[in-house]
Amino acid sequence: MHVLWFTGRSMTDLCSTTQRALMTGMMERNLAITFLNPDERVEFGGQNFTHVPLPHRARRGLQSRTLANAMVRWLKSNPPSGAVAVVEWRVAPWVVPELDQQGIPWALMDRSPPADAGLLGRLQWRGWRTAWKMASRAQAPGFVVSPAHQAFVKRNTGHVSAVVLQAGVDLSLFKPQPKRPTLTMVYHGRLDRHRGVLACAMLAQKARLEGLAVDVMFVGEGNLTPSLKALADANDFIHLHPPMPQASLAPLLASCHVGLLPMPKQTVWTLASPLKRSEYLACGLSVFGIDHEGHRLEGANEDWFTLVPQEDFHLDGLERLQDRAIVEGQHVDHVRAFAEEHLGWSVSVDRLVEVLTTLHQKDS
Repeated sequence: MHVLWFTGRSMTDLCSTTQRALMTGMMERNLAITFLNPDERVEFGGQNFTHVPLPHRARRGLQSRTLANAMVRWLKSNPPSGAVAVVEWRVAPWVVPELDQQGIPWALMDRSPPADAGLLGRLQWRGWRTAWKMASRAQAPGFVVSPAHQAFVKRNTGHVSAVVLQAGVDLSLFKPQPKRPTLTMVYHGRLDRHRGVLACAMLAQKARLEGLAVDVMFVGEGNLTPSLKALADANDFIHLHPPMPQASLAPLLASCHVGLLPMPKQTVWTLASPLKRSEYLACGLSVFGIDHEGHRLEGANEDWFTLVPQEDFHLDGLERLQDRAIVEGQHVDHVRAFAEEHLGWSVSVDRLVEVLTTLHQKDS
């Protein structure tokens, strides 16, 4: 089966981990992929992978439309046969009509609803709704990241056949390793103000004031990087690292004790399936974070997976940091076993391939 994958996401983006993992799994199941995106070049192994570079320049707010128009031109010049398409919602309003014209069955991919604010955000939400309503009218399947995301799509667009592809983890790369001698909390990802990252630094400061030997580690970059660097320079228990490849990130995470999920209860986070959550658990870390639908994980044990109201993050966090079971790593084996059963990428890849195979068979 041949899969056309249309996306505006760059493969150099830290958030591209999911699509890399999904496409790797698909090729392992003997699917051929033609990948169309704005990168000039994509380093990705596999004989069954073809990259179509569509670099473009456009003003912010017109980038998706400009890219989608280039995708349409490519489709008209290279009409495929026997293919199915995965279309990211950002380019779907322009790409889908051409797919329909050529009789190519398609599924909508939504790894994240709009996150921008202001006029740009309103424009993006309009495109998001348009894409999902097109899928609803065509009875085309869609892919979302969580049950909360699935319910949100149904409530706002009427689409009823979205399939959950939760963020998974490379279990062979992220795995338990010896811990740092000092109890260490870790957060990795975008270091932006609206993600609640500063609350993690404050938790470490409060723990130190209470006499607890606790460090906190941040891995990433964002608009809080200068502030966190100043805190790290002034406090030897705060550690700041730039973004790094997964091969370097995995052992660093595994050396810590507690993975942090500080993202507040806002729409963009309540609909998410954070990749870091799966990576923490695969490394055997206990998890502590804010309680909302985007952070919850069915079947996780509260002994090692604790979510609390936002207003209690520091008070309850101090209590968790005094739990000897966490300090001594008593939960590591149980956490790893849960990750192996529920969080490997194969779970989401199997669901994705099943949907695309059904689409292909219907069109045959």
